[in-house]
Amino acid sequence: MYTIYAKFTSHIPPINHKQLYLESGQDLERCQRGIVYIDEIDKIRKSGGNVSISRDVSGEGVQHALLKIVEGNVINVPKEPGRKNPRGDFIQIDTTNILFISGGAFAGLEQIINKRMDAASIGFGATMKKNIEDFKVQGKYFDSAIPKDLTNFGMIPEYVGRFPVIVSTKGLDEKSLVDILTVPKNSLMKQYNFQFAMNGVRFHATECALKEIAKMAFKRGSGARGLRSITENILMETMFVVPSLDKVHTVYLDAAAVRGERKPILLKHKDMTAERFEELLQGGETWEDLDGAELVELEDDEDEAA
Repeated sequence: MYTIYAKFTSHIPPINHKQLYLESGQDLERCQRGIVYIDEIDKIRKSGGNVSISRDVSGEGVQHALLKIVEGNVINVPKEPGRKNPRGDFIQIDTTNILFISGGAFAGLEQIINKRMDAASIGFGATMKKNIEDFKVQGKYFDSAIPKDLTNFGMIPEYVGRFPVIVSTKGLDEKSLVDILTVPKNSLMKQYNFQFAMNGVRFHATECALKEIAKMAFKRGSGARGLRSITENILMETMFVVPSLDKVHTVYLDAAAVRGERKPILLKHKDMTAERFEELLQGGETWEDLDGAELVELEDDEDEAA
């Protein structure tokens, strides 16, 4: 209910920090023609057995509570959300013309579909076992999902029946992960550019470095959320070392540094830009032969004491 409440009160200025009020009937009318997206719906799947008699921990009760809302009824929504005033005023909302969209990862659903479509068999014409870990195979399985698969997953038939259209999304490939690193307004690469620029240092990541980061995230299966953990591990020492160095003007990150073969390279010479550095490397030079280029090195306490 609070999700629906937030939809038509988010644009209203609050009276105070704890309460929001519906100022006109026009806001209610707009709410009754809105779109509500219910995320992580797979987390309320029902469990196999009754774990507790006094408390519903399976998630089935939550699905039953959502039935009346998503099917199109007049429901009562608290005017002042919170537990301090459980008997407060309610607002009646007709959800008939509200579009409800449920989504989730549904991890493990591909195994249920695999058992239905590719049952184990022997002899001539037998179905060969498929690699369910492959994201392309998973995508084909999700495209073939039917309501029965969702009920076997743990969703109650009444809830699945409220959503007549089942659509699956494709997994992120390496190219999409590279775009996530660079294209959005607050992409990771732009954030690192801003962080290093605060110390007057330019951050330069090569195309091969971006592809290597995307490749690592793709192999881990962590998706876009895994990009930050990978880049943080790669640039952790660099972000600590660079502020204490005066002559460094560029941090150069390539595929070798991403793979862990060596640390990122710091450019110190004023004429050694990242573009010039790449030209010399393509000409057959190595970073050890170039003046003003060195690796990130975190000094030990013993060296400082000496």
